[in-house]
Amino acid sequence: MKMKKGFTFVEILITLAITAVFFVPMMQLFSGAVYSVAISEEKVTAVNLARWEMERVKNLNITKTGLKKTGDLWIPELSEPPFEINNNKWRVLRRIKPESDPLEVSVEVYKSEDLKTPLASVVTLIEDNIWI
Repeated sequence: MKMKKGFTFVEILITLAITAVFFVPMMQLFSGAVYSVAISEEKVTAVNLARWEMERVKNLNITKTGLKKTGDLWIPELSEPPFEINNNKWRVLRRIKPESDPLEVSVEVYKSEDLKTPLASVVTLIEDNIWI
């Protein structure tokens, strides 16, 4: 009588159960990593938009008086469609603190569906430079 070589059904079930015990936590780690990458991508985009607007403020050479007259400004304006970057819609708010000296300018970046909680914020002080 010859012995047949191979695995029994019970051995295969035990192997599958052991594999599943290790596979489930790895899948949870993977899904957590994918979520973290998505959140990180949003944060990086928001920070870059904030830096972009702050560079615009600095490079336009608007005086303190001009910035005070402009006041708080949404970019793009709320009547216009928002920026679409990385499959998200964004709005930037430039805030002026008129009572400060030097003038405090802050830039906040929002996802267009939530205009209450900024994802990124940068602040700078503006002083008129007069060269004589």
